[in-house]
Amino acid sequence: MNEKPNLLLVEDDVLSIKFFNLYFSRFFNVAVADTVEKFDKAIESETKFDIVVMDISLQDDKDGLQLTRELRATKKYCDCPIVALTANVFKHDEISAYKAGVTKFLRKPIENSRLLKELLEVLEKPGTVFS
Repeated sequence: MNEKPNLLLVEDDVLSIKFFNLYFSRFFNVAVADTVEKFDKAIESETKFDIVVMDISLQDDKDGLQLTRELRATKKYCDCPIVALTANVFKHDEISAYKAGVTKFLRKPIENSRLLKELLEVLEKPGTVFS
């Protein structure tokens, strides 16, 4: 049996959620966390996510960098690929994201085919160590 990987989409923009959920669902089992509360419930659930797509600029009490650091501090997600997908375009945003523990930093807007290629490449890299 060839199961699709589990993807957690952490995003609070309604249009982005609709688009990415529709697009990603062809390739992944998608769960969406559009609030910090839903994020916490998702990572505490029995589901083990194979990859996380994290928006950096969330309109909640925590941003994507804080959530990334929280994931890296857990045994369950310390080595899970986390792909930052953000409209933040400055180099210091990218550096901050890598320091928080993201695996890959991608800027919006991004072509669908490139995004899918990047996610699949990140999933194929075994044993990546994060700091």
